[in-house]
Amino acid sequence: MNNNKIKLMFAYHRFLQEGQYIVANKILELLCKRKIYLGLDNNSWEIEKLAYKFKLRITYSCNYGGACVYL
Repeated sequence: MNNNKIKLMFAYHRFLQEGQYIVANKILELLCKRKIYLGLDNNSWEIEKLAYKFKLRITYSCNYGGACVYL
């Protein structure tokens, strides 16, 4: 199993304990689909910070209004 997947599972459990269920759901979506589209909301920002921390590949739209994180 990939090391980033394990780190994401620990982050998933941490967000569940903190009560941030939308962020936890987005982490599960990333693990299942291997990519996730993000917007400009606070929940997406939490996922983007995790992606930077785990050095995942991130692409941005042409006007930086959205991002896509790849596992």
